[in-house]
Amino acid sequence: MEYSNEIEEDCYHENSRRGTVISSNAGPFGQFSGEKSSPVPFRVDRPVVRQLDLYADFRDVELGNELEKSCCSLTREKLRKLRQDCLKWKPVRWLKQSFPILDWLPNYNWKEDTPSDLTAGFTVAVMHIPQGMAYALLADLPPIVGIYMAFFPIFIYAVMGTSRHVSMGTFAVICLMTGKAINKVLQNTDIEPSPYTAIQVATIVSFMVGILQFLMGILRLGVVSLLLPPSLVGGFTTGAAIHVLTSQVRNFFGIQLERRTGIFKIPMTYYDIANHIKETNITTITVSAVTIVTLGLYNEVLKPWISKKVKVPFPIELLSIITGTMVSYYMDLHGKYGVAIIENIPTGLPMPNLPPFELLPDVAVDCAMIAFVSYAISISMAKIFAKRHHYKVDADQEFIAQGSSNICGSFFSCAPVAASLSRSLVQEIVGGKTQLASLFSCMILLLVLLWIGPLFESLPNCVLAGIIVVALKGMFLQAADFPKYWRNSTLHGIIWLASFSATVLLDIEYGLAAGLLLSTVILLWRSNRSEVSILGSYANSDLYIDVNSNENIQELPGIKIIKYTGSLNFATIDKFMERVSTIVDIQKLMNDSKKTNLRKAPNMSSTQAIVQADANQHESHPDMTSVRWVILDFSSASSVGPGSVKALSHLHSCFEKEGIEICYAGCPFNVIQEMNTCGLLRKLGRNMFFPSIHDAVVACQTNSQVNDNNDSSTSDKRF
Repeated sequence: MEYSNEIEEDCYHENSRRGTVISSNAGPFGQFSGEKSSPVPFRVDRPVVRQLDLYADFRDVELGNELEKSCCSLTREKLRKLRQDCLKWKPVRWLKQSFPILDWLPNYNWKEDTPSDLTAGFTVAVMHIPQGMAYALLADLPPIVGIYMAFFPIFIYAVMGTSRHVSMGTFAVICLMTGKAINKVLQNTDIEPSPYTAIQVATIVSFMVGILQFLMGILRLGVVSLLLPPSLVGGFTTGAAIHVLTSQVRNFFGIQLERRTGIFKIPMTYYDIANHIKETNITTITVSAVTIVTLGLYNEVLKPWISKKVKVPFPIELLSIITGTMVSYYMDLHGKYGVAIIENIPTGLPMPNLPPFELLPDVAVDCAMIAFVSYAISISMAKIFAKRHHYKVDADQEFIAQGSSNICGSFFSCAPVAASLSRSLVQEIVGGKTQLASLFSCMILLLVLLWIGPLFESLPNCVLAGIIVVALKGMFLQAADFPKYWRNSTLHGIIWLASFSATVLLDIEYGLAAGLLLSTVILLWRSNRSEVSILGSYANSDLYIDVNSNENIQELPGIKIIKYTGSLNFATIDKFMERVSTIVDIQKLMNDSKKTNLRKAPNMSSTQAIVQADANQHESHPDMTSVRWVILDFSSASSVGPGSVKALSHLHSCFEKEGIEICYAGCPFNVIQEMNTCGLLRKLGRNMFFPSIHDAVVACQTNSQVNDNNDSSTSDKRF
């Protein structure tokens, strides 16, 4: 490319006759620099290029040649590449990919990073104790199970996970969904009382969730997380927060309520609360209020001030548990005032046991939703931290790591785990560098499991309920995102509203299903949206844009440039064919008999109509129209289906009888491959494909001039 100060006005036309591409428009120092001076022109002088010359796989394609050789060569190339990959397989590299700790631990800076990870591990362990015990209640499990979930699965994730900062363990929404699956199984058993305990059902749920996640990781389905847009996750988790809050109302007031299930259970639960409000335990509601007010004042008033002075957060939740336990023990709140307490906390580690596999059919549907939601929440957090600290997470390996964690935990009385945003943020803020912080956290929790646990037997349940409610603040604040989604994109606002409404009014699974269905429909609708536009030349240059966008854009004589944007498939091909036929005005070229045959029958598509018209004998009348070339700009075509290629072939036949030739500009490689497979390249030949619109325009203009000089009525118009 060479720059010059001036270009002759007839440069474009002169070089068009020579078959050379010339471009003269604003350069990098012209109009875009913000100055009012005249633009600096530039000149590109090169011969016209055929697109197939740029692809090694299609260099030997000629008009009429068989293309099976090219297809076979592609297949052989893929098989050869697969064989090379198998020969290059190295056990050590595979081990490092499957167990990332083997990759980063040998390079770990023990002197600089150990203090940070140790501090982060201790801080997160302190958070695990109150959160684990509180969130276990959401799943109707003993509080000690929450500590198990912060211990056994964490070891596996620290070894196999690729995120350095997420803190796995209990998470409110996942525990709530697990509790729903547990209650469904316990209430559907024919034997009273149920032969299964809540812990047994939780273990089979954890096992099934782990198996599903592990298989999805093996099958490389980490991309499924893209089906959960932020609007869906926000609406769903906000609705789930209302479920969490509702489940703890009975603990606030100290009343006994019948557990509601099925749709409309939230409104029905509040109806039951109104009917039993007279049974409120005054002592219980007092302890609940004191807990909530204390935590709220600290988080809103003291915490912002303390965080500026001390880097390590103050363990206010743990202090609340210790204070609540001491007050309950010395005042005998359970014996004198009827306040519900935890009562029994076993010591030591649980013995490994097999889950009840006979319950797999009963929990399969719930497990699929739990596996999907827990992974989506965890991977979204992992990506946030990875982007912030400039490292990468493997979505498929995260599936495998989380699945392996749940499988391992199922043998040790654990429910499904997920990443917690609050704990992950704290682990990052206090300086956590790697998952070694999680291993340090497990060591501290081991002390709780072996010796400290029984000290919390007098802890009131309402204290744990207060901790849960205060922790839900962040989830409730997500409601403020709804107006933003609605302003930025009405469709995303609808997804948020549908997910939230269905979750609250119906049930959790209905909310997730509604959001997934709506987001999938919108995704399919957007992917099948197509646009057909007519392009023209801007200021007699090599820039071709929509003729409706600027008054200075002119169509070229004898040439129609049609740009297609979108995927050309069975759902869009009819619209495309109709639009092209309308633009070229093909019907004006046909005699009265063909016009009659071209009219579509009620059950006939536009493609079939053109094929029917082609079946009639008709003589070419090239002089009846000024359009002699149609350039299809497929640079924005994402894909072309086999049926669409067949329709394009029929379109070629129809236009060719009317003296019009079709050529292509800017086809993506996958579109070229599909045309090759379906035989369109064999029919048209290599000379009908160009890498740019301007190459095609110059070739068409040059060929038209040659044909005019040699009597165009008898010459072959192909290049």
